[in-house]
Amino acid sequence: MKKSSYLLGLASGVVAAAYWRTILKEGIKGGVRAGRVVQRVSAQAIEEMQDASAEAWSEIEQQDHKASK
Repeated sequence: MKKSSYLLGLASGVVAAAYWRTILKEGIKGGVRAGRVVQRVSAQAIEEMQDASAEAWSEIEQQDHKASK
């Protein structure tokens, strides 16, 4: 292996090491943001399902009440 190839590899390793922490932090921030979006969407979906379930139970109770008259 040539000495210049070794030095180029060493230099790129030093540069990558210098920016590694920044790149890692940005990746973590992206994951946190994505997690927050998923939580928000999930909460909305759960709320909609609970509303639909409550409406369905209410309709069943109304139908049962009418049927018992």
